Amino acid sequence: MASAHCPDCDLWIVLNPHARLGQKLVCPHCDADLEVIGVDPLELDWAYDWSWEDEDGQVQTSSLA
Repeated sequence: MASAHCPDCDLWIVLNPHARLGQKLVCPHCDADLEVIGVDPLELDWAYDWSWEDEDGQVQTSSLA
């Protein structure tokens, strides 16, 4: 089993040994939205969803998925 620290609560999260770069997950301890940013060694960071308003006032969204 692969494991890494949650960047929010700093507790260990056990993951599938075949975790892949960009994989999204939720910390079972603090419910933080996380993303796998490194696989060797396994490293997690917060998953960000970006949104912005364009020139016409329309809200645009972008996901890192």
